[in-house]
Amino acid sequence: MMHRVAQTTAVAAGAVMMALVLVGCGSDAVDPPGGSGGNAGEGGAQGEGGSAGAGAQGGGGAGECEYLDLQPDEVGPHGAVALFQTDDVFAFGEGHALSDSHVYFSSGEQLLRVPITGGSVEVLGTLPNGRKAMFGDTMVWTEEQGSPDSVRLLAAPAMSLSTSAVLAENIRLPGVLTLDATNVYYDQSEPQAIWKVPLAGGGAPEALVPSGHPLGMISHDDALYWLDFETTQLERVARDGGARDPLADVFFGGPMAAAGASVFWADTSLGTINQWRDGAAAIDVLLDASSSDDRPAAIAVSGDTVYWLQGFGCVELWQVQTNGTGARRTAVGFSDAAWLAANESHVFVVGRDSVYRVDR
Repeated sequence: MMHRVAQTTAVAAGAVMMALVLVGCGSDAVDPPGGSGGNAGEGGAQGEGGSAGAGAQGGGGAGECEYLDLQPDEVGPHGAVALFQTDDVFAFGEGHALSDSHVYFSSGEQLLRVPITGGSVEVLGTLPNGRKAMFGDTMVWTEEQGSPDSVRLLAAPAMSLSTSAVLAENIRLPGVLTLDATNVYYDQSEPQAIWKVPLAGGGAPEALVPSGHPLGMISHDDALYWLDFETTQLERVARDGGARDPLADVFFGGPMAAAGASVFWADTSLGTINQWRDGAAAIDVLLDASSSDDRPAAIAVSGDTVYWLQGFGCVELWQVQTNGTGARRTAVGFSDAAWLAANESHVFVVGRDSVYRVDR
């Protein structure tokens, strides 16, 4: 059975940040934090069996790095451009969604958005409390009604948060929450299950996966994929319902991404970047960062490149090709960043006090 560890979350930094010596922050590639390539092998779900892949060990991180401190529209190392910057040390930013035109994020108690091309930041309203997720320009969130055992699930357009609709009531606080254009998916305990409810409202919650226990969950194409704590497998189920489909053994869960015929995730226990290709009997380990003290998190994929964040405080952006080659550190210096997204030309990173766009 998997060891239960906390999911990676945004870390509240202290009010004063110490500028560290800049090491290796140029655009040149650096060695990956561990071996890359290879197959997870049989028995990987129990931490036994096949190897996580061979490759160069060591050469992990910068060791020390300098925080990016760019003003809006100022271009820095790695082609980084600040789309937003605040001097409020208590604002604690968080990313929420990337649309075709905007990055949606929060700073302090406000929900904001900024054009991906740069420009004026719009304040959309007061950010709801509770657990949140976004798809496109729609936000869903939880609202406690006195205790974590009595929670409402609500949804509203990001441009009009006050017009929220209640999707579900009297549920337990979910551990994992995600959505697509049609449904919201969340887990519940006692009894353990994955539920879905129509995003448009007007429908009762439905137990999509009885006993499903996700440690990472994503909707992709016509299916819901999750990393199951109890079965130690990557599984999927049709969004319309049906039998659960075990796909491959895994070790642990973490943030997920999907593109084409593949699903990707960062294992927050092993420190690996993983891929499952449709039809494969086992997963591919694209990169093993277990030799580093910093576990990968906040994964995204675009085209043939997977991106993730790594590190504590002064966070690094890394990338690897979907064939397991070309692992390198792309950019350095994002203050307490815990969210990223990618499109065809850029990667967007949200830190505690800033939103950055980085050239791909």
